[in-house]
Amino acid sequence: MSEALIDQFVETWGAMGNSWGVNNSVARVHGLLIITDRPWCIDELVERLQISKSNVSTSLKELRSWNVVRKVFLPGDRREFYACEPDAWEMLFNIMRQRKQREFDPILASIATTCEQARQCPGGIAVERLGQMKQMLDTFDRLAGMAFKSEAQIKALVSLLPKKK
Repeated sequence: MSEALIDQFVETWGAMGNSWGVNNSVARVHGLLIITDRPWCIDELVERLQISKSNVSTSLKELRSWNVVRKVFLPGDRREFYACEPDAWEMLFNIMRQRKQREFDPILASIATTCEQARQCPGGIAVERLGQMKQMLDTFDRLAGMAFKSEAQIKALVSLLPKKK
């Protein structure tokens, strides 16, 4: 694969990560590991991406906490190498689980608490709207729970969708 194509993907993945609230360096490290066919050591990532060693190290720690990057060892080499999760579906489900846990679950808990407290206030459109929001978020929560319980079923459902022309 050409260096220009790799660079283009890394920068696109970094920009997309930024728009989703992911640190640019984290997304760029992840992008490089996605688009290349080999594990990388920290020093190689520093040189290739032109970011500091501490930034690469922090990025790898974050990516490992999301279970989208793993540490690998190469025979005869004492350095630690890092590779991307090879299965794109597994990577997607890992990201979805982490985002749900870190972002969605706290919002759901806050809405539930707010709704409980709002029920003690005189009724109104705002209280009704909060109840609707809680119901909607509870539905999304149940759907996410179903998806995470049976990833094979989700993949099977997706395979039934019409192919893009």
